Amino acid sequence: MKSKTIAVIGAGVGGLGAALRLSHRGHRVVVFEKNGFIGGRNRRDHVNDAHFDAGPTLLMMLDPFRKLFADVGESFDEHISTVLCDPTYRVFFKDGSRIDGTTRVAEMASRIEALAGKEASDAYPGFLKELKQLYDESIPYFVRKNFGSLSDFASPSQISRVLKNHMLGNLAKRVHAKFSDPKVRMLFTFQTMYLGLSPFDAPWVYATLAYMEYGEGIFYPMGGLPAISEAIARLAEERGTEIRLNSPVKGIDGKNVVLESGEIFEADIVIANADLPYVDRELNNQTSKRELRYSCSAHLMYIDYEGDLPGMEHHNVFFGKDFEGNLRSLFHDFKMPRDPAFYACISAKTESLMAAPGHQNLMLLVPVPNLTHKPTEQEMIILEDEVIQRLVKEVGFEPKRIRGMKRRGPHEWLNELNLDRGAAFGISHDLFQSAFMRPQNRSKSNPNLFYVGASTVPGNGLPMVLISAELVEQRLIDEGLIAA
Repeated sequence: MKSKTIAVIGAGVGGLGAALRLSHRGHRVVVFEKNGFIGGRNRRDHVNDAHFDAGPTLLMMLDPFRKLFADVGESFDEHISTVLCDPTYRVFFKDGSRIDGTTRVAEMASRIEALAGKEASDAYPGFLKELKQLYDESIPYFVRKNFGSLSDFASPSQISRVLKNHMLGNLAKRVHAKFSDPKVRMLFTFQTMYLGLSPFDAPWVYATLAYMEYGEGIFYPMGGLPAISEAIARLAEERGTEIRLNSPVKGIDGKNVVLESGEIFEADIVIANADLPYVDRELNNQTSKRELRYSCSAHLMYIDYEGDLPGMEHHNVFFGKDFEGNLRSLFHDFKMPRDPAFYACISAKTESLMAAPGHQNLMLLVPVPNLTHKPTEQEMIILEDEVIQRLVKEVGFEPKRIRGMKRRGPHEWLNELNLDRGAAFGISHDLFQSAFMRPQNRSKSNPNLFYVGASTVPGNGLPMVLISAELVEQRLIDEGLIAA
């Protein structure tokens, strides 16, 4: 079978991963990116001499990264140097108590006992073992898999796995049944927020996120997470991929990509890495009858801070007093949370070059509603003040030491990356938008159009979008569009 001309719309990690895989197979691949940078959400930003991972900051589940590189004859570890973060993160509770996460099981059990007592500590090893079994059953059979029909998803063997591992049970309820202490419950449920999803709305299968943290660990790639986007792009270009920055696409006409410049690029296959709802509505002129549900958004503050913050680690999580009420505000009431939970990252704690000497590159991420609720300027002022005052109280943060700040919120996610409703994590990962029920990676209206990225299978997060690239490549092979 002769090589094909393949257009990829969007230079996010999923699009770059697909480009690398397909150019390695000898196909002509051209990537069209509307912005002047690669990586999508996973790109760089800076304030003065403080450098930031502008989007994702947690590197977990290394297997999809290693597999991508190995599949094209490269070694991930030779291109990217990683450091295990220990502690994984420091958790701050509203009553002043703290706990540092770790992958060392006995040590983690000891820390849980100090936080919540022996009952919780005794339950932890068995809980982690159950999470590992869930992970081992879900990833190969439900995540790293294309579904051609309902029977693929609901075969007797698949149903057996679902029932045996309680995959469709409610995540929060199952954790609450195992641990009575509210702090421990928060500790093992908040991870669904990485998907922009409340644990009270999440199926149990997403407890695999907690296993990734406590079973495998959180890593930091030296140079920051955007170094991964850059390495993938570099390898793709070495194999012939052409990446065109500042090249916004106006539409998709069958096999052709129509650029806003007026150029028509003739392709055999089109792979869209831009957010799927946007692609269908704005580029493919397809009106979906299905009403999609969306993740929350995120308000980010990138701060160049002069001075030390010795009470903080590389990764930090701050919980408010009413965790469940916070989540209800975000996902059901669509109101700005009061006393918000938030995440704080200082990558200079691991890689000092990420900030000027004597400075910290403090990134704060506060989950906020998507643009179903349009925040007022006053609401944003109150939100930021609550976060800053929490840092003042907990870690000795001094606002007068801020030397520069940049913000990114729902409107920026919408305008910069075409994320519908400014939903920073794409469409929701609730039960009915997961696995077979998530939008699949081939267009129903255009047989030449395929999807890759966070809003198709298997979902959001860097490991998942790399698996997404893997799945779209396999889909093209299975349907006879490219040679195996």
